[in-house]
Amino acid sequence: MADFDPPFASSGERRLPTTTEQANGIPCGPLDRTLFNGIFHLLNGNIGRVIAEAGITGPDGDLTKLFRAIQTLIASATGSDPSDPLDTSQFVTFPQARARLPIYPEVLNADGRIVCTSPGTGQVRVPGGVNFLHRGIWLVTTSQTDIATDASKTYHLRWTPADGIVLRDLASGTYNPGTLPESDPTFDSTYDDMLIARVVTNSSNVPTVTNLANKAQLSDIQVLDGTRITPAGGDGTRYTFSSTLNWARTPKFLHSVRRIADPSSGGIRRDEDVESLAVTRYGMSAQMLMDYSTIYRINALFLAN
Repeated sequence: MADFDPPFASSGERRLPTTTEQANGIPCGPLDRTLFNGIFHLLNGNIGRVIAEAGITGPDGDLTKLFRAIQTLIASATGSDPSDPLDTSQFVTFPQARARLPIYPEVLNADGRIVCTSPGTGQVRVPGGVNFLHRGIWLVTTSQTDIATDASKTYHLRWTPADGIVLRDLASGTYNPGTLPESDPTFDSTYDDMLIARVVTNSSNVPTVTNLANKAQLSDIQVLDGTRITPAGGDGTRYTFSSTLNWARTPKFLHSVRRIADPSSGGIRRDEDVESLAVTRYGMSAQMLMDYSTIYRINALFLAN
């Protein structure tokens, strides 16, 4: 019977307990041989399977084989020290990971947006069945929820592990004690506080919802042609550039400006300064003043990592 292989009574007659015997135990009197064989065959077979899987050997009298087999299997599955496979110092629990991993919320669809709508006056609807990851590891699924609004308000729709999805009033001294503008980066999504949408209501309490993209990494490359807003020719030719993003985090903006059609220089590429620039989570607008009658193009890289 070395290493429980084959199990006890593998060739003998055996049976398993009846429902009554399972509930009440073996009745008083001579033990049924086939029942004895069946019970020990079941125990030996299960123990032997664990020992064989771990590759543990030794004499039948070794009472540590099952324990060593369990240690070996745990160590194999976790990559831990076989002599101490239950050492938890090398592991991170789900609560620890949700507190430590520096990963932004990620909505698990193509554009990273939970598409909230307004089903009627004074209401914002969060759709059900949208999945997103918290700290890159914890799956959260939305439930359809309607949230009431007041007239002439600007709100942020947010999610936190503690509060779930809530609507925050920008006029609230608790939410916005510094009376910061709505687009301020202070309100961007953080690891544990996801900005889902901006909600603006008019005097009739009709909401306008701007849904914002939440991904662990946000990036976009755009080529933007300038629009001339002052007459061409001579000094003082002014161009504007704009782009829409609608992200949950304010991006960094890297750019160069290319002169692409200059009669005097044959379209030679050159970098120019941008006179004024405004970049928020919603997009970018820029203005450039040049003394050439030409066309200008911005090569733009937006990053929010």
